[in-house]
Amino acid sequence: MSKKRLISLSFFGLISIFLIYLIVCYFSPKTLLVNDSIIISSTKGFTFLMLNDVREWKKWVSWSQNDPELQISLGGRFTNIGANFTFDGPEFGKGVVRLEEAHKDSIIVSYIKNSEWPSELATYWQIVPESKISLTLNTSSRLQNTIPFLKRPFYANLENRIKAIQRSDLESLKKHLESMINTEFGLSSTIFKSKNYIGIRTPIPNYQMQKYYGEKYPLIYKLIDSLHLEVDGPPVGMVFGWDGTNSIVDLMAALPVKEKMKAPLGFEFIEITDIPCLKLEHYGFYNSLKNAHARMDFVMNSSSYVLKAPIIEEYVTSPSQEKDTSKWLTNVYYLLNNEGSYAEGVTKKKTLEEMVNEQEKARKKKLGLIK
Repeated sequence: MSKKRLISLSFFGLISIFLIYLIVCYFSPKTLLVNDSIIISSTKGFTFLMLNDVREWKKWVSWSQNDPELQISLGGRFTNIGANFTFDGPEFGKGVVRLEEAHKDSIIVSYIKNSEWPSELATYWQIVPESKISLTLNTSSRLQNTIPFLKRPFYANLENRIKAIQRSDLESLKKHLESMINTEFGLSSTIFKSKNYIGIRTPIPNYQMQKYYGEKYPLIYKLIDSLHLEVDGPPVGMVFGWDGTNSIVDLMAALPVKEKMKAPLGFEFIEITDIPCLKLEHYGFYNSLKNAHARMDFVMNSSSYVLKAPIIEEYVTSPSQEKDTSKWLTNVYYLLNNEGSYAEGVTKKKTLEEMVNEQEKARKKKLGLIK
């Protein structure tokens, strides 16, 4: 075979290979859409809070199963729109996750940018309640841009990979949520004995709770000393409501006192009379209290109990008394409907979410914002 003929055959061979590659590109997927769902034994509100907090994501995302060296680093914002974290692993890839939408009607939208993928992947997380204690979590993931034409064969298996990741993530999230709810914490039904509290009440971002306590408790102790009052137990945190979408807590840092009093400017006095309650003894660091509230919220929604504000966290063990955080005891009290001056006129079962919505409506009416 002559050299000229050999060159000619090689040229036409390359052209044929290129044409075949173009045909493969043409028939390869130009985008992807992956849908999935799972049933979880959890409450709607708790599931939404967990998805809306990227600090929780690192506890359940399944990506490290196939990439043990994967590193996750939290960004500057933890909850709601703009919350984000970065990841970096030799197998999974390098990139960032951010929350772009968080609706109170149970929709979370996350975006994942991965160096191994041709475009950002948007995932819609939809929480559909099946009952008070069960829900279906639907997910829908779509690439935000089409895959470049000549690169499509390189991503031929991407859809199957995303399907596998999404399924593993859903199963891992289900396990994470249900384990938080089903763990035994020493739950009991009892009577919350009458107490007087003096404290400072302010709506604050959830992540600032410890800083808030650190600033307000010294002021409350100083006031009590100046009035020559006697502290009648451990410090408490009282939760009167929260905005799950924006992670804002209506919080009161308070100390129990024996005497009734008129609170000076900047402080509030609250008297709680004897009232039935659910009490849960929780041992561990303060940031694990969400586990306790998950359990309590599940019990409330699966029973005929009627919730009363405030929810009370009683910090029995001081860090100065015990260095081992696993031994820190916090008593969590969920007050229940009762007859008397402290009771609100409730004729049906109410969840915390319903109570917060009613209180917010009443506040707006008082301010003249609504009729």
